[in-house]
Amino acid sequence: MQANSSSATHGITVLELIVSIAALLVIISILPSAYENIVMRTNDAKRLKDMDQLQSALQIYYLYNSTYPIVTPAEKITGTDQLSKILQKSFLILRTRLPTDPDSPHRDYIYQSSADGKGYTIVYCLEAY
Repeated sequence: MQANSSSATHGITVLELIVSIAALLVIISILPSAYENIVMRTNDAKRLKDMDQLQSALQIYYLYNSTYPIVTPAEKITGTDQLSKILQKSFLILRTRLPTDPDSPHRDYIYQSSADGKGYTIVYCLEAY
């Protein structure tokens, strides 16, 4: 009778270990940039929502006053700025602060009206586009 001399091992080889580590390193290197991209897109979505809110508030002000709030020169919207004070005095309902950029103080919303109050400009910056 012949003895079965099979020397099969049931472990992983060095090559398999190296390939597995390399795959993990690639995945780990992608994660921070993916997270940063998600944060930028989330901030941009908030900025666009904030612009809708600001435009709505300014339209309501215009309906009652036939002008937009006159603020010259351009001013950052901080909640204590001239635009915020004008809108808070005008609306009995408006008890909250105007929205500010999610990355403030590094980025800000800036408001400026025309001298006659018939137009306005709001400056803001999107990160992901």
